[in-house]
Amino acid sequence: MRMKLQHFFLVVFAILFFLLVAIWSLSLFFSYAASQEASRSLGDFLLHWALQALWVIPLLLIPVVGLYALLFNTLIRPLLKITRNMQHDVIAQHPLHGRDKGYLTPGLKLLQQYFLRLKQLTKHDALTGLNNRIIFEERLQQAVLEGRRSGRRYALVFIDIDDFHQVNHELGPYIGDGVLRQLAKRLSNGLRETDSVARLEEDNFALLLEYAEQDQITNLVGKIYQYLTRNYTVYGRKIRIKVSVGVALYPDHGQDADTLALSADQALLRAQKGEWPVEFFKLHSNEAVHQGFSLIQSLVQAIENDEFKLVYQPVMDLQHHSTSYFEALLRWKDPEQHDPIENTIELAEKNQLIKPLTNWIIESACKQLQLLSHPSIKIAVNLSMIDLHDEQLPERVHHILQNYGVMPRQILIEITEGQIMQEPEQVIAILHRLSAMGIALLIDDFGTGQASLTYLRKLPVEKIKIDQSFVKDMVSNEEDRTIVEATINLAHTLGIKVVAEGVESSAIHELLMQMHCDYIQGYYISHPLEQDQILNWCDQQQVLTAS
Repeated sequence: MRMKLQHFFLVVFAILFFLLVAIWSLSLFFSYAASQEASRSLGDFLLHWALQALWVIPLLLIPVVGLYALLFNTLIRPLLKITRNMQHDVIAQHPLHGRDKGYLTPGLKLLQQYFLRLKQLTKHDALTGLNNRIIFEERLQQAVLEGRRSGRRYALVFIDIDDFHQVNHELGPYIGDGVLRQLAKRLSNGLRETDSVARLEEDNFALLLEYAEQDQITNLVGKIYQYLTRNYTVYGRKIRIKVSVGVALYPDHGQDADTLALSADQALLRAQKGEWPVEFFKLHSNEAVHQGFSLIQSLVQAIENDEFKLVYQPVMDLQHHSTSYFEALLRWKDPEQHDPIENTIELAEKNQLIKPLTNWIIESACKQLQLLSHPSIKIAVNLSMIDLHDEQLPERVHHILQNYGVMPRQILIEITEGQIMQEPEQVIAILHRLSAMGIALLIDDFGTGQASLTYLRKLPVEKIKIDQSFVKDMVSNEEDRTIVEATINLAHTLGIKVVAEGVESSAIHELLMQMHCDYIQGYYISHPLEQDQILNWCDQQQVLTAS
């Protein structure tokens, strides 16, 4: 039977009182029996007991009550207060662990449960179960002391989820909590027994990793980053997040805990503001730009060593029989020394590393326009899905255009149809901002994705590009021909012009002219041109001043 804690102690003292009365009664009985004659009756004894009890029982009751009052004020009441406070704290952290009852049962056992629970909360994060900031900072201090004695080396890694507030705002905090729990689980599963992991606050996590060689820690950080950026599935929803990582090394970047933490925090800040999502702390401004893991390092070196190039494929206007614009295509300067460029782009997209590559492509295209110094020449660049979810994209493009003195109408942006369907409202908002700057927009590979007419009507699109898989066999394949013609008619109905890519024969060229296609692109017109061939092409071909 459940009872309040104070009632439990009251029953204990009542039993104690009655036990004292029983002991006194037995003592009185044996004393009475020894001093009186055997002829005395039991009634005489009871009368004698009652006369004695009138003054003995109050004398026994007074110390018992006094002792109870003393213990209640010095022990029971404080215990009750502590228990209630613990209960409130536990309920605040975990509502399901609290008991919203009018009693606290079974007293001391419940107090012990709450005490153990609060002891757990003081060491661990309530949501993820990871160590909290207090415990992690103690571990960091211990590691620094151990490093001074033994010469061991440690890496302090700060991790932040980029724009995590958007996840909570768009999907709700319950989904956001699920993401945090899954990320915490990935961190725990991916670490060694000697490593430490903690959740510092909201969407900030920290790792303390022991290492022996520089390559070891860069590879380990790289694996952790790639693991964290994989898709998350929370309550049936697929969610992709971006993370920034800042790394500081002991003793290179700090010989005490505070300095090391400050260095890691500065590296994290640079990762959040810069192009690369993983940054190691730099002691001096002239230090190597990056010491990141192999994938980042390879891209950094490729950009810094000028290993990429752009080639430009002309797009012809069928009505005026002139060049409308050039599509910029990314290539390796020395393809035999690298994997296929498509694999590099795919790998960069999967690991959230496409941003610096996109910046390089846009800058290179603008630099080419600046060198050509011909306001009628336009260049189209392809954007990744990752770019279209970056709210800073319009500002970055505007800044690059200004730096090279390029007019917005000279740049066209191509996006694939499937990219629109991933968070379409956010993508549409960014595309509208780009269009408002005067940049023309095209949908590439139209017909292969899932874009509906509803979204097509919402987009500020000037052109769509029919995928070459429908164009290359349209002369011999009646179904492909029907699809191409229907797409052209639909686009014209919506006031959108059409580009057909993959045109490799005069027969396809003639058929597209009959269908009133607006633009064509393919080997029949020209293979992609090197940058020094563009001017010669423009001298030989008429370049449209407007399209």
